[in-house]
Amino acid sequence: HQAVVFYDTMWEGTRLLADAVAEGLTAADPDLTVKVLNLAKTDKNDVAAEVFKSKLAVAGSPTVGNDMLSSVAGFLHFIRELKMKGKKAATFGCYGWTGEAADKVAEVLTRSGFEVVGKPFKAKWRPDEDVLRAAAAWGRELAASIAGS
Repeated sequence: HQAVVFYDTMWEGTRLLADAVAEGLTAADPDLTVKVLNLAKTDKNDVAAEVFKSKLAVAGSPTVGNDMLSSVAGFLHFIRELKMKGKKAATFGCYGWTGEAADKVAEVLTRSGFEVVGKPFKAKWRPDEDVLRAAAAWGRELAASIAGS
């Protein structure tokens, strides 16, 4: 079985979180194939194909202007149109002041038919080692949400 972590980033903090979450997912379930994809560098059709193949999609965006990045919003609109069923999702992101992006991504995924599991993982500013350890622990918890499925 498979999980996908997709994200976009501005100052690399969200990328660091994506890698830590993927590390946690893999640590919790060595049989789980985890793909980490940057929306800015990967064709949207390829990312959508990986979401389709996955039991769990973990979406990350920093908060910019009190919202998710436009690239993430555009991709979420694209996958909503695909009407995927039976998928779980979780969200994460970095922020400087307000931190709404991860919550807004979760709202869009819920409206798109995904079952959002767990609370969004948020990191203020660039994540340090403690925050990255917490993100990996969060990834391990997410793996439990798809164990046996």
